[in-house]
Amino acid sequence: MRMLLASIHLASALCSFGQDAGSHSRSTIALRTELERIHDLDQRDRNNVHHYIPGAQKDSVIAHMVMQDSLNLIRVTAIIDSTGWLGDEAIGRKANAALFLVIQHADARPDLQARYLEVMREAVKRGEAKPHQLAMLEDRVAVNHGRPQIYGSQIGWKDGKGFVKPIADEEHVNERRAAVGLEPLERYVERFGLTWSPPVKKERVLLLGPANPH
Repeated sequence: MRMLLASIHLASALCSFGQDAGSHSRSTIALRTELERIHDLDQRDRNNVHHYIPGAQKDSVIAHMVMQDSLNLIRVTAIIDSTGWLGDEAIGRKANAALFLVIQHADARPDLQARYLEVMREAVKRGEAKPHQLAMLEDRVAVNHGRPQIYGSQIGWKDGKGFVKPIADEEHVNERRAAVGLEPLERYVERFGLTWSPPVKKERVLLLGPANPH
C-alpha cells in the first residue's frame, strides 16, 4: 500500500512532463535533483552563520538566509500543492527532507506553516513523512502561534543565553519524544550547551482547618 500511494503521487507530479517511460524517469530525476539542491540551499547559510561573530558579515549571512528561505518556500509549496507530500520511495531521503526543512523554516509565514502541518500529518499516516520531523513542525507551529510546545524541540535565546521554550505537560515530554523517535530532551539540549531535567512532581497536600473553629 505504501509503495502504491508513493507511485500514485509521483505519477501525478510527473503528468505534465509526458507519459512515456523515458520522460517519466527524466522528470523523476529532475524533481529529485531540484529538491536536493533546495535542501543544500536551506542548510548552507545555517551552517555558515556559526562561523561569524556578531557584526555586519553575520548580519549579511542571516539576511541572505531569510531571502533564500522565501524563495525555497515558493517552490516547495508549489511542488506539494501539485504532487502531494512525496516520500522517500518516490524522490529519495534527501529530497523528502527538503520538504520538511523548508516548511519548518518558514517562520515568516506562520499561516503557511500551519496549513502544511495538516498536509504533513496526513503524509505521516501514509508513511511518506517522518514522525520525528512532524513533531518538530508541531512544536514550531505551536510556538509561532503563542502556545506551549509539545516535544521540547524549540530553543529560545535571550541576551546570548539559550533556554527551552515553554512545554505543555513537561513532566511527560520524554514519553512523547520517545513515541516519535526523538532522543531524551536532556540529551537533545546538550547540543545547545544547555541542561534540562524533568520537573519534580509536587505532591498535593490537603490543608485542614482547626477542628473547632469556634
